[in-house]
Amino acid sequence: MNMPAVQLVRALILLLAVACHPTPNKQAQIPNRAGDSIEKRIKAIQVEAKRIDAANEVPETIEHRQLTKDLPHWQLYGLFEASAPIFLDAMFTEGQVVRQESYYLAHGKLLLVKVVTWWDVDDPRKAPEPATEQDFYIDNDQTIRHTIKTESTRPVTRTDDTARAAAGLVDRSQMIAKILLGARDAPETDLLRRFPDAELHRP
Repeated sequence: MNMPAVQLVRALILLLAVACHPTPNKQAQIPNRAGDSIEKRIKAIQVEAKRIDAANEVPETIEHRQLTKDLPHWQLYGLFEASAPIFLDAMFTEGQVVRQESYYLAHGKLLLVKVVTWWDVDDPRKAPEPATEQDFYIDNDQTIRHTIKTESTRPVTRTDDTARAAAGLVDRSQMIAKILLGARDAPETDLLRRFPDAELHRP
């Protein structure tokens, strides 16, 4: 076989290999991180959360639809791929207390929950309690890290890496999604008023 023919065969093999290579999904697959260190697992969740934030900042597209709903005490928002949520936001206001909950999901799995609670007063220094921000990092339906940041003159952050079931957080995200989608079995928002997983037990 002469040299041009060899080169032609090589080129055809290369083109065939490229054509048979699977096209990656637009939404990156989350690898099984069970064997990774907790820091690697947290980093992977943070990377995916940033990707979701970026998708949430652009106008609605055919692939991503935005749903909102205003209810007594509640403002709800969700970003959906078909009927699957990838981001949910629920703001609850009762008196002067405001609680904002944000949920990040990928492939139907909850990855991250952020809960910020503050008092809606003119001077935050006169609030009965300081504002708090809680982050729940979730892998395979388990909370693998819970951080609590308390805003004050000197902010304090506590980190708990005790693994625990995240069933309550998963159920909560599913309830919010059902309300936004107008599902027949959507719960009443009264069920969301209390948030046991985010209640701080102070000494």
